[in-house]
Amino acid sequence: MNKWYKGSIAVMLTASMLLTGCAAKNDTAVVKTDKKAVKLVVWGAVPEETGPKTVVEKWNKEHPDIQVEYVRYINDDSGNTKLDTALMTQSDAPDIFFSYGENNLYRRENAGMTVPLDDMIKKENFDVDGVIGNNNVLKYKDQYHYLPAYKNVDFVVLNKKALDEAGEKVPTDWTWDDYLTLAGKLNKGDRKGSFITPGADLLIGKFTLVSSQPKDSFYKQDGLSNFNHPAMKKGLEIQKALYDKGYMVGWGEGLANKLDPANELLTGKASMVYGGAWMMRSLKDKTKWPRDFSVAFAPAPQYEKGTNVNNGGMNDFMSINKNSANKDAAFKFISWYLTEGNMDMVPGGRIPTNKKADMTQVTQMIVGDNKDIIDQDSLANVLKANYTFAVREKAVAFPQITSITKEEAEKYFMNQQSIDKTLETMQKRADQAIQADKK
Repeated sequence: MNKWYKGSIAVMLTASMLLTGCAAKNDTAVVKTDKKAVKLVVWGAVPEETGPKTVVEKWNKEHPDIQVEYVRYINDDSGNTKLDTALMTQSDAPDIFFSYGENNLYRRENAGMTVPLDDMIKKENFDVDGVIGNNNVLKYKDQYHYLPAYKNVDFVVLNKKALDEAGEKVPTDWTWDDYLTLAGKLNKGDRKGSFITPGADLLIGKFTLVSSQPKDSFYKQDGLSNFNHPAMKKGLEIQKALYDKGYMVGWGEGLANKLDPANELLTGKASMVYGGAWMMRSLKDKTKWPRDFSVAFAPAPQYEKGTNVNNGGMNDFMSINKNSANKDAAFKFISWYLTEGNMDMVPGGRIPTNKKADMTQVTQMIVGDNKDIIDQDSLANVLKANYTFAVREKAVAFPQITSITKEEAEKYFMNQQSIDKTLETMQKRADQAIQADKK
């Protein structure tokens, strides 16, 4: 018998004795008991001062019977290990936790750390399709094990002053070829035309592959890898051209110095960067990055015009610890958070997944009093757009093949192998990893 269970029995017996004693004194009186508030612990990675503190204070004020405590963990390898350990050992474990990215979510689902939400969804009358959209939530073993709280829209952020100097307008429907051309026009002196964070998740080859096949872009129908697709070749060639033409700081230098897109853009080192809604806190920070230019926003470039695919998608996956003693109370908080509570996260750049959210209001809340440095109209255009988001249902050997794409692309960017050899090796290694993972 575990400590929690023993403690619960003791509490119930004590409560029963107290109630029996009161009834013996006056069996017709209405018994008034001070119910102890349920305490929920929520673990998330967003800094408390950029939204969570306001959210929790509002909830606690409106719900004296269910009190929430927010605990921040860092969304890196160490922080995710800390959360996983807490969930496995149940030592100071949260009732509700956020997972960031599918890899972290799938690992926790497969490890049995999450609980199915279906009964709670029904009990709370939460309309998943009406609020989020059934297509935006992937079930695990035919049940909901999470609900997404953040719609991460990828976009390109541009130095508006540099754009005006070049006589260029903010791009709308454009391709990665157009991006390369614009990078050349914006390349001036010490200011590079472009910056894209070097890494497995931010390869242009991945973006073009997703643009050509939004669902399970890494896999072919037979289950093997899709890296011999022309879209992958096209994207990698464009990225190599950005390096070779000097429009972008080299891959090796970017990795070695851990360069950040916000810093590259806002210090004037790059004219445009590939980013997303997660950058908004930085883009509004005039204290850290004082500047004399505003930033504008363009949709993510496409493999072909008119496809409007976005590599961002749903994130901030909210799950309930399968060992939580307060699952119903936890889902009440999740339901409130997804329908109204997370509007207080908007100023920090977290776009709600609620389909009924007023995106004009959301844009205004994000910009706030920063119209002098944020181009509100172009931001509204990218946030309001109706995107086809990247979806990943298949996850066979996903961590391995993600590493493989980075390793082989790096050899190509560093002139260690040709593009054809890169794709051939990438395909072969990924197929071997997939086949090994299936055994």
